[in-house]
Amino acid sequence: MPPPPYAAWFETVTRFSPHGWQRALGEATQCGHRLLRIPTGFGKTAGVVLPWLYHRVRREDLGWPTRLVFCFPMRTLVEQTETAIRAWLERSGRSVAVHVLMGGVEGQRWELAPEQPAILLGTQDMLLSRAMNRGYGAGRARWPMPFGLVSQDALWVLDEIQLMDVGLATSAQLAAFRDHDAAARRRLRPTHAWWMSATLQPGWLATVDFGGQVPALDEQAVRIPEAERQGGLWEVSKSIDLRDVAAEADVAKLALEMHQKGTLSLIVVNQVQRAVDLFQALDDRCHERKGKARVRRPGAPELKLVHSRFRGAERAQWSRDFLSRAASQPKALPDEGRIIVATQVVEAGVDISARLLITDLAPWSSLVQRFGRCARYEGESGAIVVLGKTKTTAPYAEAELDAAAEAAATLARSAGDASPRAVDAFEQACAPDLLGRFYRYAPAHVLRRRDVDELFDTTPDLTGSDLDVGRYIRSGEDRDVRVFWRPVDAASKSVPRELVGRVHRAELCPVPVRDLRDFVRADRRGRPVFALDYVLGTYRRVDEVDRIPPGSTLLLPSSAGGYTADLGWNPKASADVVPVAPPAEPAESAALRLDQSAEAAEDDSLSQAAWKSIATHGRETAEELRGIATALRLPARLADLLDLTARWHDAGKAHAVFQDAIRQDARAEAGEVGLRRDLAKAPRGAWTGKGYPTRPGFRHELASVLALFSLLRRADPQHAALLGGSAELLAALGEPPPAAPPETSIDRSHPLAHELAALSEEELTLVAFLVCAHHGKVRTAWTSTPLDQAEGHGGIHGVCEDDALAPFELAAAEDDAPVPSLTLSLEPAALGVGARFGASWGERVSGLLEAWGPFALAYLEALLRAADARASMDATS
Repeated sequence: MPPPPYAAWFETVTRFSPHGWQRALGEATQCGHRLLRIPTGFGKTAGVVLPWLYHRVRREDLGWPTRLVFCFPMRTLVEQTETAIRAWLERSGRSVAVHVLMGGVEGQRWELAPEQPAILLGTQDMLLSRAMNRGYGAGRARWPMPFGLVSQDALWVLDEIQLMDVGLATSAQLAAFRDHDAAARRRLRPTHAWWMSATLQPGWLATVDFGGQVPALDEQAVRIPEAERQGGLWEVSKSIDLRDVAAEADVAKLALEMHQKGTLSLIVVNQVQRAVDLFQALDDRCHERKGKARVRRPGAPELKLVHSRFRGAERAQWSRDFLSRAASQPKALPDEGRIIVATQVVEAGVDISARLLITDLAPWSSLVQRFGRCARYEGESGAIVVLGKTKTTAPYAEAELDAAAEAAATLARSAGDASPRAVDAFEQACAPDLLGRFYRYAPAHVLRRRDVDELFDTTPDLTGSDLDVGRYIRSGEDRDVRVFWRPVDAASKSVPRELVGRVHRAELCPVPVRDLRDFVRADRRGRPVFALDYVLGTYRRVDEVDRIPPGSTLLLPSSAGGYTADLGWNPKASADVVPVAPPAEPAESAALRLDQSAEAAEDDSLSQAAWKSIATHGRETAEELRGIATALRLPARLADLLDLTARWHDAGKAHAVFQDAIRQDARAEAGEVGLRRDLAKAPRGAWTGKGYPTRPGFRHELASVLALFSLLRRADPQHAALLGGSAELLAALGEPPPAAPPETSIDRSHPLAHELAALSEEELTLVAFLVCAHHGKVRTAWTSTPLDQAEGHGGIHGVCEDDALAPFELAAAEDDAPVPSLTLSLEPAALGVGARFGASWGERVSGLLEAWGPFALAYLEALLRAADARASMDATS
């Protein structure tokens, strides 16, 4: 049965008829880049979510991306949008996973179902960092997975873009780079972006690489037609007045004088500390007497404080208690009414309607958004007061505020009203150069192609100074870290990761990097702050706080203070911080082990599963991966290469270092399967629990790649996939043609050798790269780690020259095939061309990146890793 017409379906799901622009957008069957300039209150969220849900999920149109990536400039928008989307999904009768990316444990990992439609909701910090392969709040080894999955097969919806700062330019640049790769390299699945705001200016997106597309997008932009700009919300009335008032005490006095009993008043200011000070000034005026005798004044309104420096646990209550449409209705308000003191977090996406709005002077685009929180619903009226300049203009430039003051004064004189109709008429009457001043946008940093290509390499920097992507997400002091508090010993130099356990988003509090540094230094001995050390897998005390990068997740002892539930982040608070109780977690799964493994270089907890041989697990992974490729309709040849990759990915586990990490007594208790020396998986209790004592930092995936190269060389030492164009260079240098290795050669008819011999040089490198990268810990660079150097064995990631793999079985195309003993060589790690394996690993990866681009390569990494984790859940032995 064909789906019902879009308008009827929309009304069923949302319980209201679509606006004309919503209907037109939903009926368009093609998904491409789009600009949407829709006033506040006209249903932007439903207008963009429902077309994706209708076409990609209901109609199963693979021309639409599989993931809807909804990006917001602030956290409150994420939480409120999640509630609305879940309600629409329930009414639609469709089961679509909704995942919120806010730091901490994200539940069952969305990365494990890349072929299933899903909605990702997150702030620009969380999503743009993932789009640049530096996912905030995620373990280093996991970075490539979300990078690939938000760069391919994703529809990005970027909401309230006037608040995105430099992140807006970054989103446009990334779109340009993805478009380039789709046209000039490999296009595996479609990826598009929709930018929307009530104040959207096309020029904001005219970046150096994306600007050429803007004129055409502007011509086709989604706007409300002139004929439809009447009635309903266009008719609400909002008086506007300018007051030369700035001091917190004066603003508090003004608010209480203008507040009407039984109504909602909203005060929006520009800095968190100003919000806290104003809240306390109001609170003082709402009470009389002091100390224990302090009591609330009769008739005093209820007070609420909202800013971005609260933990998720406290923020989660806002929507239910006071920050929603239902909670702002007259019947839901206290008899005395309510005053909310807030920062920019309520500037967009928050569905409340205040009778009185008092706002700091802000850029014009921000003021227009704030006006939308007053008399928001049809038939209402309200009053707006724009305050004078404060002592500091932060976080805005003075020129922006001067232009906004001029615009607000002109609007107040000419119309005396800030309704959608009045603002729209005012802007249409402005000359283009004047409108340009009101909507000025000059990003401090612009992401370039070279930056993105360099970010593909996730190898840890031995100095701890990874390339900082924070400057491409937010400007200056807006860049945050996330802090959580636990009752740990403040005098410790390190805290075991096992003692800390998993970090949950409910306990994370965003804090500006500068504020945290000042907080640490405020104590003459230095307050302790701990960061997770990826190499050692433990939380280590940070001695040089100036080197803490934005996006870090940091542990503070509860005794350090710095937070109260009523005021949020508060550097002056000295009392112990009460930790947030962890939520109930799902049963242990490969999804959660994926988190744990990604946090430390030596952690191999993904190998903890039901007893399983290398051949069995390889075949099961191949079946999972082929199912994913089929569902996504990837090219047949690529699906074959992925199948081969999946069967080879754990070959290196035949190495004695890996097998010796499984306890002998546990093997004996398991019977025949446990005694095998080609195991890929063993239950949690079967491991020694000491990592790899003989080779700390051992990585089986590197051994897998070297085994693959070794087998092909045994079968055909002069094969083009090994030597490629290097053969002529070697001959010119006087190198004799490569001979078969000393071991007994393998006939090319051997099932595995036959498969490898059928590959071109690029195909072999692709298979090898994906095998190498399937844990995210060994990828583009093969270099000795600090653990290797401490052991002094001269190896790389615990693999040494001339290591031998004992014979084992590996899944071939038709059946399992025996693999003879193989000798591993680290020659590909050297610079230049090798006589036995041709181009170095670095040159191979460089060529692969040139042919495929970082987005497609990371996407294929993500597909393999998802299949691997899913196969690990299977109990087959």
